[in-house]
Amino acid sequence: MKILWMILITILFVSHIALAQDLILEKNPEEIIILAGDSMFYQRETWMVDLQTGENIYSWGKPISLNDEEVFIQVEGGVLLSTINDASNPNTIISIYADQPTIGMIHLTYPLHYLNLNYLYQFFWEPDEAAPIGRLLVDITNQNQEAIRNTVFVIADQQFDLNLEPFETKRLIVKEFQTMSAEKISRYNPSYFNDTNIHFFWDLLLPDEILFAAKAEYFEKSTTGVVFLGENYLSGETPQLRAEVGESTDIVVEEKIEKQEKLNQIFNKEGKEVLYDTLEKKSYRVANRGTEKKKIEVVVPLQAGYEFISCSVPLDRTEVNQISFFLDLDPQQEMKVSLEVSGKNFTSGFVFR
Repeated sequence: MKILWMILITILFVSHIALAQDLILEKNPEEIIILAGDSMFYQRETWMVDLQTGENIYSWGKPISLNDEEVFIQVEGGVLLSTINDASNPNTIISIYADQPTIGMIHLTYPLHYLNLNYLYQFFWEPDEAAPIGRLLVDITNQNQEAIRNTVFVIADQQFDLNLEPFETKRLIVKEFQTMSAEKISRYNPSYFNDTNIHFFWDLLLPDEILFAAKAEYFEKSTTGVVFLGENYLSGETPQLRAEVGESTDIVVEEKIEKQEKLNQIFNKEGKEVLYDTLEKKSYRVANRGTEKKKIEVVVPLQAGYEFISCSVPLDRTEVNQISFFLDLDPQQEMKVSLEVSGKNFTSGFVFR
């Protein structure tokens, strides 16, 4: 681990011979490993230096596994003039200009490829709670043959002091948080799910500051214990999360075509029907057979070229040829929803599929 070092050199061949100065005072005694949002670990190595007026030259023993472009260098107390990487020399030469003598800092930040991590979200919804509690965890694996001792890890603004043996994995609870908003909803959409089951979802809104690409696991707490409901993966790009956590076995949705009539039919010379309008009616019976209040979305696929005549509940247009309606049903409550539409200039089929 201690292959990262900075040494004074008395003579450097950088275009011409230049004298290095004895300016290194102290290296930061802690190796601070910083976690960035791209799921990589980065080490920030800080050196305190005694800058003299003019050009100051240093040599850093860069790890062999690093490419030159992977190292980010910042300085305090002076201006970074140049960095030189010579194929014949494993060190990186750093040149800093200072207007006057001062104490300066050199910060070197670079990725640690031998550390692997995986994020994990867990959500626990307790009875009678309005929203689940979220938990962000991270698994850290040391893929190096050397142990990591007394190292400070900074993950999502949280600090951890860790020891990691070679090829050891540790799981950390980084943060527990409240979801911004949450809703349980059952959806009936045969055209999407390819079945007539009622699929149960959690719609969650997460805090922006802890968004990562990760697997998410979902649990429901009850008086009898904790039930695992399922898992999916987050992209880390949006705080909106829709998780399918099972199927609603206590909700009934029955649909029925009440009427489908053809009007204004047009026939060709051979007597074949080539164009017509329609008048159609469809009904849904939706029942909540459970012991809790339920929110239910029923999706209705339609053929293009329709016009609404009437509907007994408000409708939302989810896609060009698809609408939906929502019902909030108390335990043991049921409702009937009726929709009437007309179809214009059809050559085949009806509005209701």
